[in-house]
Amino acid sequence: MPYPKDHAEKSRGKILASAYKFFVWKGFDATSIDEIMQDCQMTRGAFYWHFQSKTQLYREAIVHAALQSRLAGDKPQDVSEQAWLGELLDAYLDKDTSAKTEWPCPLAFFVSDVTHREPDVRHAYTKAFSAMNAHIHGHANRYAECREGTVLAVTAMLIGAVAITRTIDDDLLRGRLLDACRELAAGQLGLE
Repeated sequence: MPYPKDHAEKSRGKILASAYKFFVWKGFDATSIDEIMQDCQMTRGAFYWHFQSKTQLYREAIVHAALQSRLAGDKPQDVSEQAWLGELLDAYLDKDTSAKTEWPCPLAFFVSDVTHREPDVRHAYTKAFSAMNAHIHGHANRYAECREGTVLAVTAMLIGAVAITRTIDDDLLRGRLLDACRELAAGQLGLE
């Protein structure tokens, strides 16, 4: 029986989602192709049908995760720009999501691992970071004049805050950090 027409696309998406999960929690070096494919219930041969190397998978997992994030979605028409950005900050800096594998944006999870990767991987991260900036900047400029540099600083703060919360084991400190960043980001984006 032949595979459905969208089988290859679905298989590729499943591999990318699994790879993102493993790369986030274990990093590039500690993640193996075999464990990703076992998680997908596929063979190593299927991996090489879709990807030439683990590096290509890593690069594409960054892009895939960014496209699946809340930042990639459109703002509902019945929600104001300010409300949408406020909800975005709330979701991004939510204390209750610190143990989850999926955040509104994957950039915080890859931030330290990407620095040791090939230029094309860093380029994929750069494109995702630039897209995040452009998205936030575009929404903020619809209700107030917001400098690009302000949004760059807010984006860096958001990514840094989430990355730091993964490294500290003090829940109270984690909460204070996220609250402080939420307050500062909201002020910079004119959401007060």
